[in-house]
Amino acid sequence: MHETCSNSQGDMDASGRVFVIVHGSKRLLGKLVLALIGLHLAAALMLWQFVSDDFAARSSPWMAATGFFGAMIILGLASAWIASLVFSSVWRSINQIIEVANALGRGENVAPIEVDRRSEAVALALAFQRMQRRLNHRVRRLENELDRLSTVLDGMEEGVMFLDSERRVRLANAACRRLLQVTADMAVGRPLLEVVRSREIHAAAEEALRHGAAYDAEFEVSSEPRRHLHVRAKRILGDPSPGVVIVLDDVSRLRRLENVRTEFAANVSHELKTPLASIKAYAETLRLGAVNDPDHNLEFVARIEEHADRLHFLIADLLHLARVESGKESFEIVDFPLEELVEECVDYHRESAEAKQITLSIEPAAVQVEVRGDEVAVRTILDNLVNNAIKYTLEHGEVVVAWRPDGKFVMFEIRDTGIGIAPDDQQRVFERFYRVDKARSRELGGTGLGLSIVKHTAQALGGHVGLESRLGQGSAFRVWLPRAEGAKMT
Repeated sequence: MHETCSNSQGDMDASGRVFVIVHGSKRLLGKLVLALIGLHLAAALMLWQFVSDDFAARSSPWMAATGFFGAMIILGLASAWIASLVFSSVWRSINQIIEVANALGRGENVAPIEVDRRSEAVALALAFQRMQRRLNHRVRRLENELDRLSTVLDGMEEGVMFLDSERRVRLANAACRRLLQVTADMAVGRPLLEVVRSREIHAAAEEALRHGAAYDAEFEVSSEPRRHLHVRAKRILGDPSPGVVIVLDDVSRLRRLENVRTEFAANVSHELKTPLASIKAYAETLRLGAVNDPDHNLEFVARIEEHADRLHFLIADLLHLARVESGKESFEIVDFPLEELVEECVDYHRESAEAKQITLSIEPAAVQVEVRGDEVAVRTILDNLVNNAIKYTLEHGEVVVAWRPDGKFVMFEIRDTGIGIAPDDQQRVFERFYRVDKARSRELGGTGLGLSIVKHTAQALGGHVGLESRLGQGSAFRVWLPRAEGAKMT
């Protein structure tokens, strides 16, 4: 900033020098004309003395006067010719300097002035040429600094806005315009009140300008998409202050992660507390005498074992998910056919499907398809999706497992005719412990981590997941995994 101010001062000095040189050259030209006139008068007096003395002795006064005026005419013509030569040469140089000076004053990029070494104004032209080079150098340096500053500001994730002392927007980088959803034409040069209606931003600017201390606040933007923004305003030093700088930071992702962490802690506590409370209740019942009741003691023990298994599965899923997310889960990546793995998975779940009179079938691809991945991990994905489909499909429904090549990936799909998922829930269904119908989900069993494991395992293998569902009609979960190397693309 200090260097920029120094450069601006230097440009003002250079402009002043242009003014002094041009007007000084005009004064020099005027003095030259006066000197020529004086020279002409002096020569005339000398000639008059000579002619009057000479002609007084030899001629009449009329002849002396005639000779004098004739000599004066010759001397005047000679002086005029010499003056015109000098004047035209100097005037051409001065005109060129004036034209270049005017162009520089308009901010135009002008070629260096040409110096005529034969001109009487060569010293003036050389001085102006040196000044022009220094001025061009300073202008290029300022332009480069401005380009670098613009590049840095436009590359920032934070929004930066500069307001002058009259609360007008003088600068707004790309991130600022994106966060406030305005264009450069809508922002720069206009009052802050016309650019943004946020009360928090106006309060930040006013507090910083009035009190000088940095001002921090956080607020939510109501426009779509909804965002949480952190605003920081600080007054620029100066007396009077030239304005205030406002920095906007999008903290939406941070707040969302904090909410997920809070929900995760609450869900884990709840999921652990429920089976532990049941185990404790059955254990106390046995301790208080039910252990000697042959009609119920084994049933209570079975319930304790059931809830202990639920705890075991929950902890195992949590540990597995943590390893996958952290990248510490080791995978044995090989090429293997998908059809055999799908058939094994379907056979494993066929009994639970038949218990609900659900038709469980497969739709193989038209060609042999191989997947590049870890067989155990892919089997985990299939088991979770098929088990989930059977749980949420009503009796006499249908579950289909299909797969086909899709470019560089193999896409397999698990379709069901179940209860479906509402659009609002589809965005969160892959989160940990998220349940569309919490009461029904716990009644059907499970840890609430199955779909989250599917998503993160697919991503760890280089794939991704998708969902298409209609409430009351069913769902289709899709997983894309890398296709085997060397496979022909279709």
